[in-house]
Amino acid sequence: HMSLSTFKRNFLKEYKSSPGKWLQDKRLRKAKEILEQGQLKSSDIYLDFGYNNLSNFSAAFKNKFGKSPNLIDT
Repeated sequence: HMSLSTFKRNFLKEYKSSPGKWLQDKRLRKAKEILEQGQLKSSDIYLDFGYNNLSNFSAAFKNKFGKSPNLIDT
């Protein structure tokens, strides 16, 4: 078995990112895909992507993509 610290070290070496940042990136990219389809709004999906409020989701989204999710989901 591998210790948590060894796993994190190996993950960082392989993916050039911490597991948490990697997962957040994947979630935000998938959220962007869904919003671009035009059927759901940020307020419909933020909980599904691990955010406990719309404000946190919007801030993370804007930080990642440089624009508010509201500009995509309208």
